[in-house]
Amino acid sequence: MTGAPDGAPPSVTYWAISVLSSRTVWFNAAAFVVALLSATDVLTIVPPAKLPLVSAIVAALNVYLRTVTVRPVAFIAAGTSAPVPVQRIDPPPPGLVRD
Repeated sequence: MTGAPDGAPPSVTYWAISVLSSRTVWFNAAAFVVALLSATDVLTIVPPAKLPLVSAIVAALNVYLRTVTVRPVAFIAAGTSAPVPVQRIDPPPPGLVRD
């Protein structure tokens, strides 16, 4: 991290919500349970032929949830929020980044 020549502060404070209030965390927990129960050693609730489609849907929904999520999460009581300082990250020098 370099200095902030433009006068920007070296860190920013975001307000994190509880992990228990995060839609993304609950969706991923549910997806984990479905994946676990789809293992042939446990109980197959998703036919093996459909697992690639289910995985693709889970991935697409995860991307969507990340685009509508604007707050970080923290291990705090449900329904509360907490300040979380996030360090400023300057972009890398030209030539190191490619599209």
